[in-house]
Amino acid sequence: MLDQALDTGSLTLRGYDRILRLAWTLCDLRGANRPTREDVFTALTLREGHPES
Repeated sequence: MLDQALDTGSLTLRGYDRILRLAWTLCDLRGANRPTREDVFTALTLREGHPES
């Protein structure tokens, strides 16, 4: 998901890094060992400022 956004130019490397950091934070809050696709999707959605559907 993030790689595609990076390839299309809708996401910079800086944005990629920030989204991954946010996904890890969400993962930590859940008490999980590593982020899931859901964590990455949520982080991307929060970063873009769109409400989740």
